[in-house]
Amino acid sequence: MKKATYETGVRGEEIAEQYLRELGMRTMERRHREKAGEIDLIMEDGKMIVFIEVKTRFSTNEAGEGLRAVTPAKQRRIAKSAMLFLQKHGWLNRAVRFDVIEINRDGITHIPDAFQPGGMMF
Repeated sequence: MKKATYETGVRGEEIAEQYLRELGMRTMERRHREKAGEIDLIMEDGKMIVFIEVKTRFSTNEAGEGLRAVTPAKQRRIAKSAMLFLQKHGWLNRAVRFDVIEINRDGITHIPDAFQPGGMMF
């Protein structure tokens, strides 16, 4: 991955985290890595654990370009990583949600409950 791309991603995650904290969410982890993949942000919204994928596209203001990048395959990797995270902490009984945030030159688009993991029990 190019350094500029990585830095753009990190900056987008920082913007998203600040936005979500202003909504009252609490940061649990940033850039959580599992064998299955990475989760950009893990936050608490009340008692719910929220797994957030952040897509940053400063080079465009076309809404939806980053959101389309969260493909079914990407969703499966995020869900598998989330399951491993929950198992590791003994939180399989916690309510969870999967959000996607897109950041572009026009601002922030936040899609709460953007997808449900197919066939996984949460």
